Amino acid sequence: MPVELTVKAILFDMDGTLVDSTPAVEKTMGDWCHEQGIEPSEFFQHSHGVRTQDNLKRFQRVPVPGSSLSPEELTDSVNRLEALIAENGRKMHEAGGKGIERLPGARELLDALKKGGARWGICTSATRIYASSALKTGEIGSAPPDLPFLITADDVTHGKPHPEPYLKGMEEARKLSGASFDPSEVLVVEDAPSGLKAGTDAGCKTLGVGTGQPLERFKTFEATVKALDLTRQSVSTFANALFTHSVEVVSASADSVTLRIKTLEEEDL
Repeated sequence: MPVELTVKAILFDMDGTLVDSTPAVEKTMGDWCHEQGIEPSEFFQHSHGVRTQDNLKRFQRVPVPGSSLSPEELTDSVNRLEALIAENGRKMHEAGGKGIERLPGARELLDALKKGGARWGICTSATRIYASSALKTGEIGSAPPDLPFLITADDVTHGKPHPEPYLKGMEEARKLSGASFDPSEVLVVEDAPSGLKAGTDAGCKTLGVGTGQPLERFKTFEATVKALDLTRQSVSTFANALFTHSVEVVSASADSVTLRIKTLEEEDL
């Protein structure tokens, strides 16, 4: 049976949760890995859900080790890389390919939250420059009224898996109209282990979605509840497209949101 979960606010990750930028990221960072003499598979195994600045400090080798960059040099390097990802994604999207695009079910879920006046926002490891571009390309929007608030890598000292991004998100959610809440009454929606750990350590409930990781790896992640994705499409015997929701908004208001979730364990995998 589906699980029903009631919370007072929802905090979403961006990449792999609401938008898919995998092709743009793989092209841009794959080229960067070759320049660095790094095997791309090794980089991508550890980089998802982590701030670009933290990845650069860990993986950059040339022209100097990333760990030796000054704060200003690190910021410049991050901005150049993320601007290139955004540009590659936009060009691929406009050419009709998959560069950066909204994930299935994201619009329906967010529209239901907006309609009910629910408190929600996005907490991403991306910089504001990249996040704003990706959310625009993915047709979600990066500012009110489309998006109540956006926490980016620029707004925190410590990135995921540190809880600071979600602690900041709760601060912003408390500024919106609605009843007071404790962290345990907030749901973090994430596709990456670093983000799920950040949400858990912030004291929140967590919903893991398997839209940004290989399924076998996703099965090993720790979360309050896990769903395969936000929505799934099937075809009826009359060849009419039908949508079945893995995550459905039952009710939404400024005070609370109730979700009905088809858990990963229920899926016929």
